[in-house]
Amino acid sequence: MVGMTKKGKNMKILLTGANGQLGVTLQDVLREHDLILTDRDELDITDEQGCLEFVVEQKPDIIINAAAYTAVDQAEEEVDLARKINADGPRNLVVAAKAVDALFFQISTDFVFDGKKGTSYTESDEPNPLNKYGLTKLEGEKAVEEAGEKYFTLRTAWLYSPYGKNFVKTFIKLGHEKSELTVVADEIGCPTYAYDLANAIKYIIDNNITKYGLYHFAGTGQASWFEFAKEIVAMSGGTANILPTTAKEYGLPAKRPAYSVLDCSKIESLGVKTRPWKESLKECIEKLKVESL
Repeated sequence: MVGMTKKGKNMKILLTGANGQLGVTLQDVLREHDLILTDRDELDITDEQGCLEFVVEQKPDIIINAAAYTAVDQAEEEVDLARKINADGPRNLVVAAKAVDALFFQISTDFVFDGKKGTSYTESDEPNPLNKYGLTKLEGEKAVEEAGEKYFTLRTAWLYSPYGKNFVKTFIKLGHEKSELTVVADEIGCPTYAYDLANAIKYIIDNNITKYGLYHFAGTGQASWFEFAKEIVAMSGGTANILPTTAKEYGLPAKRPAYSVLDCSKIESLGVKTRPWKESLKECIEKLKVESL
């Protein structure tokens, strides 16, 4: 059924990146709506004309872009590919959304910041990405802002879910297999459960919110990767001893911000709920336990 643009009505939603961890989560959360599911095989978001033709044919009420190039370290070598997916893709989609008067959602990242502020980042803080991934995501934000009309760009951070590959699932596994694990302790951010982000998007859709623009959404509180890993292993019953190290000692190719905590008060003013990251992590681990039975 083609959606009505009224609160509580079924909507026709085009979802890109439908097979990724956020895409699968959104499928679950938005299942009462009429979903058009696409991944790279069904829709190449880097193809400007192809995007426009697909969207005009489908005429969705809403487009959610959950497609992204997220290999942060690999992006240092594959910046052209990262740019096509993270900057050109959103531009193509938001232009197509405008052509059919669809609401557009773009997902961005805390990695647009350099982490030098020392306190939580608001939407008005000046971005200064340290790595190519963050740069291409910032270019995507700017493309949406320049070409879009009805859009929400949601910056999030340290996303995890029960699906696909992510930090939480990796450390549940390693926490049971290894006796000792070394994790970076001098990078601090906001672990974010994909279900919380998906429910924020659902709230905006179901309540027909029209205060368009850029928003931060993440788990509340803060943690280092070391603290996050310790909590994951403890909550999941792992026995590995977690040891701290520095980002410099760990030596990944792409630099990460040392402190990229996001201030979510702007999106909370819309009525969107955020949760303490430990509460959401517990829910994710419980869900994984049930699904493994």
